[in-house]
Amino acid sequence: MAANCDVCGKGPGFGHSISHSHRRT
Repeated sequence: MAANCDVCGKGPGFGHSISHSHRRT
């Protein structure tokens, strides 16, 4: 799921952190 969030369209910087704790459902 982490990989999916990574490619959600947020970015490699702040998207990485947010995806792990915001979009990790």
